[in-house]
Order: sequence, then structure tokens, then C-alpha cells
Amino acid sequence: MNRRHPVGVLVVSVAIAFGAGCDDNPVGRLCDLGASTPTVDNTVVASPSLDCVSRTCLHFTPDRTPPPGSNPQPLNSGLCTAECSMDSDCERVPESPCVTGFTCAIATTAGDFCCKKFCICKDYITLPQTVQEQCNASNPLAMCCNLAGRANNPMYSLCKS
Repeated sequence: MNRRHPVGVLVVSVAIAFGAGCDDNPVGRLCDLGASTPTVDNTVVASPSLDCVSRTCLHFTPDRTPPPGSNPQPLNSGLCTAECSMDSDCERVPESPCVTGFTCAIATTAGDFCCKKFCICKDYITLPQTVQEQCNASNPLAMCCNLAGRANNPMYSLCKS
């Protein structure tokens, strides 16, 4: 006698359906920064952002004119992003307004996300991007606490955890 439990079959079917369509770190969906609207010259990394799978929304200050077909982000919105180590970590969602795809680059050199690499829309960034000297861990003047050897190091008094 071979009897299947209907609830068990349903649970497995739902898990397969949801798992088949999910990416690890889809990026590029529009996300809302809320009432704290950045100014034109600010890069904002907002976390947690419930609009994004990674829970991270990035409003990046453009350093070039967007390509044809691209529109600048509204000031109170950004694009869902994720931390990355290479461009291939940045899988663009189909509904993204980003025309040229994403690159893995340093978004900011200040605050909690200082010197961390995020997926940034290539519509807004000049490539190749040079690594800022303030994100070079071998530079003793680099003050970003996310760099190797900075946390709890007495030489970097601001980097106490």
C-alpha cells in the first residue's frame, strides 16, 4: 500500500516552486529611501530596506551622464543592491531601470558601509573605477574601520567595537 501524505507533497511542491525562481542576490529593483531624502550630492546606503532581498538599498551619486535610455534615480529612491566581491555577483532583475548592468565597486568611504563593495549600476559610475586610497588597508592614514586590522586596534581609536 503506497499512500502519500497530501500536506507533505504540497510543502515540497511550494518549496521547489519558490526555490527555482530565486536568485542569491538579485539587484536593481527600485527601492524607497523614505522620508530622509538625500540631496543630489549624497550617496546613501540604507539598511534594512524591506523592498530588497538583500535588505540593502543604494542611492548612488552619478559621476557621469547616464547613457541613452537611462533615467537618473529620483532623490528619494535607490536601487536594491548587495555586497559583492566581483561583477558576476551582481545579477540584475529584469524589471531594473539600470540599462548597462552592474559592477562591483566601493560605494562610500564613510560610515558603517565604508569601503565595502556593493553592486552599483554602471549607468551612474565611470569605469574603470580606481580604488580610493582611503580604502587601501596598507595605508596607515586610511581610517575606514571595515579595513583589515582596524577593529579594536589602539592606533585607530574610532574603530572600537
